[in-house]
Amino acid sequence: MPTRPPTPTISTRSAAQSESLELIRVLIDGLSRSARTLERRTGITNAQLFLLQQLAESDGLSVNDLAERAGTQQSTVSVVVSRLVRAKLVRKTRSNTDARRTVLTLTTAAVRMLRNAPVPPATALLGALQQLSSSQAQSLADSLRALVGALGLSQQPGPLLFEPDATRSARTPRATRSK
Repeated sequence: MPTRPPTPTISTRSAAQSESLELIRVLIDGLSRSARTLERRTGITNAQLFLLQQLAESDGLSVNDLAERAGTQQSTVSVVVSRLVRAKLVRKTRSNTDARRTVLTLTTAAVRMLRNAPVPPATALLGALQQLSSSQAQSLADSLRALVGALGLSQQPGPLLFEPDATRSARTPRATRSK
């Protein structure tokens, strides 16, 4: 039977490694709590609210436009948009200028929801990243790339923050849940 390397413990790590682990915990915990609070308050997920807010800024975007703004794949955004359409928060229509293009617009219910909606964690995170200097952002990217590589994770764009995986059963926003 092959021998496994010993399981690392925090006590065998440097002060910088220990601090990094603690900061990762703080980041994950803070964003997770914020996402859960948002979902309880609005009935929709962080990703759904983020996409609604993107549409509020530029109504008439396509799924591809939203994917570019979210920094993820079109297929990921398409799943979330489908949930928003089923919840009657987004409407899909053909473009007036190009019948081959489908555009997304907010419904009245979505506009009402957005009036009192909190800032989604995804938006807060993007804003915080934009506040970093170029050198800080580069250092963070280098460190995260090394961490992702050490964990053997894919560097392909993942799902939107705090959005259930498209292959799992999806949660329907409460806007259309039957009582």
